[in-house]
Formats: sequence, structure tokens, C-alpha cells
Amino acid sequence: MNLRKIVFQAAIMSALLSALTLPVYAEPHPGIHAALGQINQALFILKNRAASDFHGHKAAAINLLEQARRQLEITAREDQ
Repeated sequence: MNLRKIVFQAAIMSALLSALTLPVYAEPHPGIHAALGQINQALFILKNRAASDFHGHKAAAINLLEQARRQLEITAREDQ
């Protein structure tokens, strides 16, 4: 066997053994957490990178996104 094949097989075995020995923690609601991440990203962009106030629509969007974030946080917390 050449060295490359041995190293490759050792890496595969190491990955498989690691996967088998690690505990599995599943998020209870991955969709809620994903939505929170997207809302936070949108808020960051609106607050820090948007060049215009879009005739007041930027402030309204920020307000609505913050309301949505609070509701999702409550939802995730209540289901624990």
C-alpha cells in the first residue's frame, strides 16, 4: 500500500469513529433558529449597511423585524 492510501484510510476511519462516539444534539426547532438567524442578518444589513432610509420604510422594516424576532424567541423559549 502506498502512503497516500494509508493516510486516506486512516482519515476515513478517524472520521467514522468520531461520528460514532459524539453525542447527537438535535435542535428542537431548527426552522425557528434559522429564521432568527436570517432576521438578525437582515437587521444588521438594514441598521449598518443600508445607504438610505427608503422614505421611512427602513425604520418600519426594522420595527417589524424586531417584533418578529421577539415572537420567535418567545416561541422557542416556551417550547423548552
